[in-house]
Amino acid sequence: RGTMATRLCDATGLVAEQRAEGLALADEDGELTDVAMPAEGTEAHVTLLVAGFLSARQSSGTSTDEVAAFIAGARQRFGKFWRKSAREAGSEHELAAIALERLRRLQLLHLDGARVRPLPALARFAVGEAELRPTAPAPTASLFD
Repeated sequence: RGTMATRLCDATGLVAEQRAEGLALADEDGELTDVAMPAEGTEAHVTLLVAGFLSARQSSGTSTDEVAAFIAGARQRFGKFWRKSAREAGSEHELAAIALERLRRLQLLHLDGARVRPLPALARFAVGEAELRPTAPAPTASLFD
């Protein structure tokens, strides 16, 4: 595998990663996909939060309703950073569908009806606990400085 992986990396510009399911060639620059991860915006932020949530359930999986409930809870903490419509009650189901579809398209999970089964590669997007810091006031400029 080593020789072949080296040749493939040289030919494609991809990076070899050893994963639980075998060797994978990763596109670190994101040039070979139409789905960016990570990305900016509410849906992207929710997708990263869901990735971390699902990574903790790697072996057992979960349901789409549990993902929506997680998002509803996350809205309490992170909603002030989300677009207005995502802060409304009931939006968690749409956000869950968007996040799960994005992760499915990236082949980071399997969806079987209402069951969600994370794949090992999803763990690369798991992050630690977020630390929210208050924003510092902008420095004031003076004409006499």
